[in-house]
Amino acid sequence: MPDVTLLVRGLAETGDSERLEKAVSRLGFVEAVNADSVKELLAVSYEGGEAELGRIEQAVRDAGYEFEPTPGAQNAGG
Repeated sequence: MPDVTLLVRGLAETGDSERLEKAVSRLGFVEAVNADSVKELLAVSYEGGEAELGRIEQAVRDAGYEFEPTPGAQNAGG
């Protein structure tokens, strides 16, 4: 199961980590999600590869956030 951590810009300002977690957890292939608004990090465990990672990233954008992969996230998803 791939794991990815994204740095989510603006999450500290909104403090709305629960809304972001819900948005990502709605994806059927997501096994676990944890958003830390203080550190502006989103950790996701999911089944799949690059296509699923792209859908996770789109869910973050759709929730109104900009993000960047943390070091090593480029290798997630195979």
